[in-house]
Amino acid sequence: MRAFILGAVLALTASAAAADLASEFRACSAETDSSKRLTCFDAIKIEPSGTAAQSVPRPQSTSPITMTTVVLRTQAKDLQNHVFSPRIEALPTFKNDAKKTVVAIEHTLVIADAFGEKVIDGSSKLDIKIPPGKTVQSETFYYWEDNQFLPGEPYDRLYGPIGTGMAKATITVTKAIFSDGSVESYR
Repeated sequence: MRAFILGAVLALTASAAAADLASEFRACSAETDSSKRLTCFDAIKIEPSGTAAQSVPRPQSTSPITMTTVVLRTQAKDLQNHVFSPRIEALPTFKNDAKKTVVAIEHTLVIADAFGEKVIDGSSKLDIKIPPGKTVQSETFYYWEDNQFLPGEPYDRLYGPIGTGMAKATITVTKAIFSDGSVESYR
């Protein structure tokens, strides 16, 4: 385990300071008292390189890109429009309060029934262009088809709550890619 940590640190810091860092790791590894060894490792300062620190998305508290609505609807079988099975569709709309144009997002999607039980709980990535200060409905939508041979699938569990209007959808943006190439991550 220590060799793996040492190898990972050396790979990240390919400079003259890497030798000093390696000697600090070796010194800490040689310590026989476990609490002194832990204190030794905690005292090592690892400075990220300038390029690596700039390319890593920095977590922020809340996303300036938010879901405004998610239209949940049932779609009947429609052979003319290439809908071969009944399905549930989710069409999200997002607002961009950032000062830059969004070109892609990563997000979580949760759809709960009337009792608040999660039927859909997952994450996805979506290519969507949203200018600053604008609200845009995604051209891409999510759907869950009915498979008559498999009972209890998402379609079966969503059909009732969506039909009664009691289903609740929540989308939380966790990462955004902007037109200038910058990336921001959110908690």
